[in-house]
Formats: sequence, C-alpha cells, structure tokens
Amino acid sequence: MRFFLPFILLAIPLSLTSCRYLKAATPAPTLMATAIPRHDPLPTIEVLDSRALYGQDNRAIGGTSLGLASFPPGAILPPVSDGLTERGVSIILDADTTLRGEYYPPAEPRQPGVLLLGDRMAGWAALPAMLAQSGFAVLVAQIEPLTPARQVEAMLQSFIAAPGVDAGSIGVIGADEAADIATLGCVVNSLCDALALLSPRSRDTLVNVMPSYGDRPMWLAAGQDDREALDTATALAAAAPGEAQVHQASAGRGMALLQRQPDLADELISWLHRHLKNP
Repeated sequence: MRFFLPFILLAIPLSLTSCRYLKAATPAPTLMATAIPRHDPLPTIEVLDSRALYGQDNRAIGGTSLGLASFPPGAILPPVSDGLTERGVSIILDADTTLRGEYYPPAEPRQPGVLLLGDRMAGWAALPAMLAQSGFAVLVAQIEPLTPARQVEAMLQSFIAAPGVDAGSIGVIGADEAADIATLGCVVNSLCDALALLSPRSRDTLVNVMPSYGDRPMWLAAGQDDREALDTATALAAAAPGEAQVHQASAGRGMALLQRQPDLADELISWLHRHLKNP
C-alpha cells in the first residue's frame, strides 16, 4: 500500500495571457512531513491563475496538469513571500473533491498556522489579512455544510507541509456549520493545537466528543439572538476539559459576528497569539 505526502504549490502570479500553470525546470528541495496513515492519497494544493480559479475560462477546477504532476511529492514552487498577499489556491482532497481557498504564506520561517473553515471566503472580511499581519500563516478553505470531518485532517496535512509553517503550532477556526466540522476534525487530530468556533450548532454531538478533544484550548463566540449557538457554546465551555472562553456578541451568526462586533477579531487574534506564539 502506498501513501503520499501532501504538498502545496505556490506560484508567481500569472498574467491573463500567460500559461495557466507555472512550470519550473528544477524543483525545489523536497519538504518532508509526518503523514497520518490513510487509504487514499493525501491532498495537494494546486495554485491556479485568476481565470482558472474564478471561472473566467472553461477549464474545470481540479483538472489534471501534466506539468504540475511531473513534480515529486513535497516539491515547492516559490516565490519569495511577503507574508501579506493572499494567493488563490485549489485544494484537491481527492479525485472527486476540490475546494477553493486562499493562502497567506508566512513572512518568516516557523510561523504558527491558522486554518479557517467556512462556506464563503469573503465572509471572513479582514480576519485572514489581520492574522497574516500578526505573524501567522493562513489557509482559508471554502467548504460545504456536509464536508466530512476527515477532510479537516487532509487539509491540515497539506497545510503543515507548506514552507515556513510550524507544524507544532496550528489553530483551526470554524464558522457556523463549519464550526461543527472543525470540532469533529480536531477531536481526532493532534495537529490541531487550538480551536476557535463562531456559532457552533450541534450541541449534543459536540459535547459528547469533548473528552476526546482533551485539554487543548477553545475559544467560542455566539450572538445573543442565536439561542442555538449560544446554548451550544455555553455547553461546550462547560464540558471542555481544558481552557474554554465564551464571548457573547449582541447579535449575529457565524462570520457575521466579526462584522457586528469588530473587537471580536482582535480578541481572537490575541487569544491565538497566547496559545500558538507564546504557549
């Protein structure tokens, strides 16, 4: 049985008239990462130009690229990163599943990473850029409500293989239904060192798995007008074996909490700093 290491391909931005894929004559050195045994290949993150990523041509997202396929597992296509600029990425989890995403690479080596999970990339507003400016590598993934929790593991494995990402300091943020998926994914994966949830939904299911999450820290937020999420956040904080903070916003659900109460983003970033940068 064969297993493959994940890789993240970063490409220099391409013009609209240029080739869709960046091809390099000499691959960069192979990046090694410890893989969790799986029965299918681990994912890759394929960087596409704006036409391919945002549908301005007729190429199907996630199609095969012979140029990209020629590089060995773990190969990295630079450019030198400024740590602030997002790059559109296509997160290929398996032959049938490709997610859209954005990647903010770290400005310096061994920076903590934060994975953001939600149903709309734009809904995060300034949070990804704020995290990048605060010294985090950031991967934003747009997922569906029924995304299997096991795919969180796949995304984390890809993320830690990126150059400069500190695999020992990884946080995950989930919003709304994606908060439930983030929780279930982190429960079974020790790569997740800290978990932040905006408006978690499934109280009984999530409370039942809290013993498996252990004493890792949790940060929770919910709107006072969202009784389901507020009850869930309160119950999770009570059931969590480790530190858990609950923040109540006056109103809002999921990513909208960040727009309704802007100071929540600052509080969340400070919390991530404490647990990932200065543990």
